[in-house]
Amino acid sequence: MDISQLRETVTELLSASPNLIGSYTLPNNATIPAVYVVGPQSVPSEWKVKGLEVTMRQFPQLAPASPLGGTVKVTQVWEVILTQFTPSGTQMGVAMDRMLRRFPDATPRYFQGDDIAYERCRFLIPDLILRPLVAS
Repeated sequence: MDISQLRETVTELLSASPNLIGSYTLPNNATIPAVYVVGPQSVPSEWKVKGLEVTMRQFPQLAPASPLGGTVKVTQVWEVILTQFTPSGTQMGVAMDRMLRRFPDATPRYFQGDDIAYERCRFLIPDLILRPLVAS
């Protein structure tokens, strides 16, 4: 899996009826779905977010590899974070359920919202890849 496949999968999953994804309002007042791939820069501060935001890291973390009969088993771990910016929003529970049913081997970590921080859930999604050994 690469980042475009992950983004497409998560966006389709969370925008299925009912759509759970919130929106960004850009400086020109245009609105777009609140889905952002975090690379060298985070979500621009001038974008206003409403509802459930979905962010994901551009590159996965690599877990230790192990040899397997002429190949190397590599586990990439993708990070997806759901953040509820509307305190009265009820999308988080449904979104977590959908994510866990689509990615049953994911590790979720839920953070309840309060007067200081927004409600969030961080998912670590493992992705196994088999690659050929490199001869030295």
